[in-house]
Amino acid sequence: MNLSHKLWMIVKPFARPVGGAMIIALFYLLRIFPIKKNKVLVSVSAGRNFNDNQKYIMEELHKLCPDIDIVWVKDPRYAYEVPSWMRIVRWRSLRYFYEYATAKIWTNNCLDPDYYVKRKGQMYVETWHGGLGIKKVSRDIEGKYATQKRQISFFKNASDMADVFISNSDHLSKIYRRAFRFHGPIWKCGYPKNDMLVLNNPEEGLKARKELGIPLNNKVLLYAPTWRLSFSGDYQIDMNVYSLDMQRLKKVLTEKFGGEWTMVIRFHPSLRLYVKDYQKTHPDVKDVTDYQDMQCLLMATDVMISDYSSCIFDAALRRIPCFTYATDFNQYKNEERGVYYEMEELPFPYATNNDELEQNVKAFNEEDYLKRWDAFALRMGLNETGHSAKDIAKKMADFLNGKKVIWNNDYPII
Repeated sequence: MNLSHKLWMIVKPFARPVGGAMIIALFYLLRIFPIKKNKVLVSVSAGRNFNDNQKYIMEELHKLCPDIDIVWVKDPRYAYEVPSWMRIVRWRSLRYFYEYATAKIWTNNCLDPDYYVKRKGQMYVETWHGGLGIKKVSRDIEGKYATQKRQISFFKNASDMADVFISNSDHLSKIYRRAFRFHGPIWKCGYPKNDMLVLNNPEEGLKARKELGIPLNNKVLLYAPTWRLSFSGDYQIDMNVYSLDMQRLKKVLTEKFGGEWTMVIRFHPSLRLYVKDYQKTHPDVKDVTDYQDMQCLLMATDVMISDYSSCIFDAALRRIPCFTYATDFNQYKNEERGVYYEMEELPFPYATNNDELEQNVKAFNEEDYLKRWDAFALRMGLNETGHSAKDIAKKMADFLNGKKVIWNNDYPII
């Protein structure tokens, strides 16, 4: 742990309350400006990405209301572009707070901070991003990184601002009630980012392959491991947890499924600044960490492997073979943050090392796998409609047009 980080850890408990109070005051000061009746403020992963549920909702909203002002929050450290019909505002700039204070609608995939102040006449739509996720979140987190009292207050106050939480399953709805202490409407209308996967139009996959330079006739293996909270604490990135042997896997995939294979890896967005040299050291693997849209990438995928990322459940919507590979499950479960499932409860064949992964691929039976997936989806109360983005955009358009909006509540308020 370097000196600057040590100093920050000392100052942090005092900095947040002071900074939060200043931002609250700023929000009240900015009330001198009226709410713009046609403006929507969009934040995804604190400005790090142009993707997730918000991207697809905004595309549908733009079709319904092409003249509305859509403002996308962007962290300048991350390179991506947005459509010409959107505006960009720099994350945490003074203009950023002005856009928040004057937008008619807010939407986020990670909860807006509790020291932001929503005004009467504004709407806040929270989608979260995890779906059927394995990793425990918010108040559910256990062990070393269990949610602290100040964080509990953050999640409670932040969720209190939301007018609705968007869900794709009973599993997620329960988390909203229990872990986020949200007592408002939960609309189990499906996840907008998964509409594409449910509809499963092969043209979307071909488009992503062309953008990435992947031969159209090749089969694609996507390895998409997730982040570890322990990486945040001391800035030590342990790449050993990503030890999947891609060359060995390529050989066994060819033997099992035939065809020519392109091996693709996509690290978690939080690792983007740390893995820039991966391509140089692994020339036979295509690093697509900078490719913005995970769902488009999943449309181009023939076989999916992850550890604890919720994207594996998204991939399974296309009914493609999915496998889990995790070398540190006991540590992750007991020391990192806790999990919602044991790995053996999942419908995906589970391996703790490369030998087990090879055997799982060789023994893969599609019929048995799909039976396990369907039973799991039923048990989790999964509901993906293929038109979630359109449904949410319609509600937003009605609100922008001055109509009263009543959100469905599909889960009991406790």
